[in-house]
Amino acid sequence: MKKLFTMLLIAALALSIVAVPALAEGNMVITAIADDPQQMDPTLNSYSRSSQVLQNLFKGLYKLDADGATYVPAMAEGVEISDDQLTYTFTLRDGLKWSDGSDLTAYDFEYSWLRVLDPEVLSKATSDMWIVKNGEAYYRGECAREDVGIKALDEKTFQVELANITPWFLMLTSTTTFLPVSKAAVEADENWAWSPETYVCNGPYMLKEYASLDKIVMVKNPNYYNADEVKLDGVQYSIIPESSTELLAYKNGDINVSINLDQQGITDFAGTDELYQLPRIGIQYCDFNTQLPEFSDKRVRQAFAMSINRAVLLQAMGVVEKPVYGFVPYAQPSLTEEGKSYRDIAGDMFAEDIEAAKQLMADAGYPNGEGFPTITIKVQNSNQQNTLAQVLGDMWKTNLGVNYEIEARESSVYWDELDEGLFSVDRNGYTCDYADPSANLKIWITGSNAYENGWDDPTYDEMFNATLAMTDPAEREAALIEAEKYLVDEMPAMPVYSMETQFLVKPEVKGVIANPIGHVNYEYASIG
Repeated sequence: MKKLFTMLLIAALALSIVAVPALAEGNMVITAIADDPQQMDPTLNSYSRSSQVLQNLFKGLYKLDADGATYVPAMAEGVEISDDQLTYTFTLRDGLKWSDGSDLTAYDFEYSWLRVLDPEVLSKATSDMWIVKNGEAYYRGECAREDVGIKALDEKTFQVELANITPWFLMLTSTTTFLPVSKAAVEADENWAWSPETYVCNGPYMLKEYASLDKIVMVKNPNYYNADEVKLDGVQYSIIPESSTELLAYKNGDINVSINLDQQGITDFAGTDELYQLPRIGIQYCDFNTQLPEFSDKRVRQAFAMSINRAVLLQAMGVVEKPVYGFVPYAQPSLTEEGKSYRDIAGDMFAEDIEAAKQLMADAGYPNGEGFPTITIKVQNSNQQNTLAQVLGDMWKTNLGVNYEIEARESSVYWDELDEGLFSVDRNGYTCDYADPSANLKIWITGSNAYENGWDDPTYDEMFNATLAMTDPAEREAALIEAEKYLVDEMPAMPVYSMETQFLVKPEVKGVIANPIGHVNYEYASIG
């Protein structure tokens, strides 16, 4: 999961003097996020920033354990898996409750998962649920609701039939798409997810206060099944747009966990016990609007992707992650070689080459950029994203002869404008829900998460879908590599860098963990 330069400078100066709320009294962690969550209903969510909050307000059938590495039962007490590995029968714990004290049952999971697939609901996470038998068919109106492999057999028994063998399925049940929501809360108020008065959840914390562009306060949920083990009184998210301001707040003791680090923060705390650095299964990329005539030609898209210097770009942005030359990040493991990443096996799939890029533009009918329309680079309102747009635009102007303009938007309208196609090039990113290279490649199939570029390709869909039925790791890895090569050749978006998770934690705060997606979890945290 961009503004006028003068406005950014003014905003940056203003932020430098904005007071961050002091540490609350009591046993509270105070952290920061860069903006309001884009979505507070987990079944509608596909945004990483929202998930940072939602992962602490809700829990699924399984959850990440305190070691930060293994997945253990949460709402479920156990599961039986059929011999063909396609049917999972979960038994829920006794006495589960929502935060309002009402009963939580298997029927809540049935309702929630089917709601994700309901085409009228318009969940941005719909394709995540297509692993379920007939999930995609139901979404496309090709079968009845009763045909979907999601069934509550009784109040404590929840059964799921999968479309294909999915070894990472239990891990998926911990991610936001698969979290339950209260049918009573959803149907009582369509805006239930935006007010503490109507917010109902089932995680270790519950929503107490939500002040837009200021803070979000969560307090311990006494109805959580494992409430006796939750040591914090609560967690506060202060909204701090710029990483430099957040770093100052951390140094001043205004926050005690910082998750939005730049190069300065990493440099300042390198070698200390306060800095945590973990691989993350996501990439940052820039979409090309393939519905525009000038970007409908893959040679143009290839030229734009090849004509930039990613190392220079990342240095200018203050980003410490590594440039990536494919759509799968370094953190995704190889399916065939222990200790290696998929990227090690697949290798780089394109190279930066300005002369080759110029030739591609000439072949497409735009020698030295002649006749190419002025492009609109659309970013969100932050110094870092404005820098990205400025540096990219200058590189494309210098290397390809293309003129550009920058449009920056607040988060609240940014994604809507992408949905409407009001851009030439955007800034985007995606962190995946499970540790397998297919997770990153799945998002490019028709109707899936990486839809903003408007690129749908039946050939790619067929190539990817064929890998789902493969059980031999070597065969599947080879097929995924071929699918990625095809995707890179089409270049509907431009990979920029492979993500990592970096965060700072004060020494007195213990038990803070992050999942492979990079979402920080406070269920096991304590102070003292």
